[in-house]
Amino acid sequence: EQIKRKVEVEYELACAIERQEISVYYQPQISTKGERLVSVEALVRWKNPLLGDVSPDEFISTAEETGAIHDLGLFVFRRACEDIYILSKNGEGALKLSVNISPVQLMEPNFAASVVAICTDIGIDARRITLEVTENIFIHSLDTVKPLFRQLRDEGFGLSLDDFGTGYSSLRYINNLPLTEIKIDKLFIRKFLDYYQSDMLVRMIISIGRLCGLVVVAEGVETKPQLKRLLGYGCDLA
Repeated sequence: EQIKRKVEVEYELACAIERQEISVYYQPQISTKGERLVSVEALVRWKNPLLGDVSPDEFISTAEETGAIHDLGLFVFRRACEDIYILSKNGEGALKLSVNISPVQLMEPNFAASVVAICTDIGIDARRITLEVTENIFIHSLDTVKPLFRQLRDEGFGLSLDDFGTGYSSLRYINNLPLTEIKIDKLFIRKFLDYYQSDMLVRMIISIGRLCGLVVVAEGVETKPQLKRLLGYGCDLA
């Protein structure tokens, strides 16, 4: 059954973009101080006539294995840039955009040139866009990623380390890479009002971010008490 499912997902995913089955949704990022919408994170979703709603964890991993992640990733990046630029033109107070980038996609030789070309084509300022990566990209590719990150920063893009605190060497990356943002994993936020250890970790991550001059984003904020405590700790976005 698992093999059959995998084959079906691979086959259907190959034509999903052409059949307009891929959608991009937007999760708001709110300033903790003014509770004001300042940015959105692009989330890719896939609804297939045969398979129904397919989990992103499932189809993104499949896309990475088959090489379809390059077309899928650039499609999501372009669609998100188009949508946000229509909603909010460049200028002071313009809505910002965060886009998740697959480690496989990031290692494509023409990745930087491709995202720069899309921004130029649409007209959106690259300084409004933050590219989110997880630290598994660095485990075997740190030397390759460092010059690429510098190139992307020179073009104006922000760089975010997603799920900060869940890996074993995140501090090393803060020290070695031109990051602009770190994101606190929602697993910590879910428990930090009730468990001292989670609360301590959240405070530590926010303190590290502030000392390093990074924007700190808390994921999975669902309640006013969570937001109030994050504001008290100095977290920037929720």
